[in-house]
Amino acid sequence: MIPQPFPVVRGFVRDRDPAFYGRYRLWFQQVAPWFDDYRALIPVRPGATVELDATLEALPSQNWPFQRINRDEHAHGWSLDRGEPGQDLLSLEQLSDVCYIDARNLHWALDRLAVFLVDAHLFVRSTGDGDDRWLDEYTLAEGCAEVRRWLCPDAEWTGVFSVYEALVRERPDDPQLRRFVAFAYRERATALGGPRSRQGREHLERARELDPDGAA
Repeated sequence: MIPQPFPVVRGFVRDRDPAFYGRYRLWFQQVAPWFDDYRALIPVRPGATVELDATLEALPSQNWPFQRINRDEHAHGWSLDRGEPGQDLLSLEQLSDVCYIDARNLHWALDRLAVFLVDAHLFVRSTGDGDDRWLDEYTLAEGCAEVRRWLCPDAEWTGVFSVYEALVRERPDDPQLRRFVAFAYRERATALGGPRSRQGREHLERARELDPDGAA
């Protein structure tokens, strides 16, 4: 596959280019440091919480999908069942019904925040109300956020899994990605009724092929 053009911006964008700006319902799927199906939880580097909070506070006015949370303080209602006690996290989650946002600004902000975060890998997509043919892949490493935009060949989750399968084929030496795609198939199977539905059974079978030692 060939990534779609994604411009590098040096500051907050206000031009509302329809290729990047829209009314979105954002969906986050996290590959590393652990799997998640609808949000990303990225650990904050030790000692960087104060600087992260200040940077979040200084971001331009926008309905950002960012919230810094703590495993001890916010465990109730946040399903924080992994990681170390007392750990600070940056949560990326669609907390409102919809979000008017420019994808270039999301990248710009994550690139500013990455220096305070551990290395991470996630996908971001929209589930409607805008141009939802895209799937953005973020890699946070060495204090920077790199983004690649993939064009889904089909609508909804069918197209998303087509991209995931293509990436698995292109990256045979990435077992974490392979296990993540198996995890994503299991999550979708559950949403489809599990083994009670034909599509759910197909998803579960593909998950077993990708990750034979994973969850049943």
